[in-house]
Amino acid sequence: MAAAAAGKVGRQVAGCNYVANDEIWKSHVHMEWSASRKWPQNWGFMTQTYRELAEDGETEEEKPSKPKVELPEQLRLPPITPIEKYIKVGKSPPYPGTTTRMIGWRSTKRDCSLEIYGPYAKGKGGLVKQLNWPQEGII
Repeated sequence: MAAAAAGKVGRQVAGCNYVANDEIWKSHVHMEWSASRKWPQNWGFMTQTYRELAEDGETEEEKPSKPKVELPEQLRLPPITPIEKYIKVGKSPPYPGTTTRMIGWRSTKRDCSLEIYGPYAKGKGGLVKQLNWPQEGII
């Protein structure tokens, strides 16, 4: 009897735990509040336009120019030549003929048709329907 009562109380507590629900709500509110406080410093740049960002940053004249480094001869790449110089692409050949033009469901020759029974032949249904078994007997 005590086990049945404990099970009933456990189900009631699981559905109506007001203290736990309140703590979860407080946690959600606190997380939203702290995220809203941190948002401008983390994502505030998304509210600015490109011109405002460009004005805030350094201009090209203010940046110190870096001298170009010359690569040694063995590290330099040869000049790029177009691929057409090496590979010639001609016209593609036509697709080969297949047997589906002669044999198949849509064949015009009657002796090559795969549908030998004609369009009137239909399936008789499943074994359950033929034997008139009840639906409860099917697993």
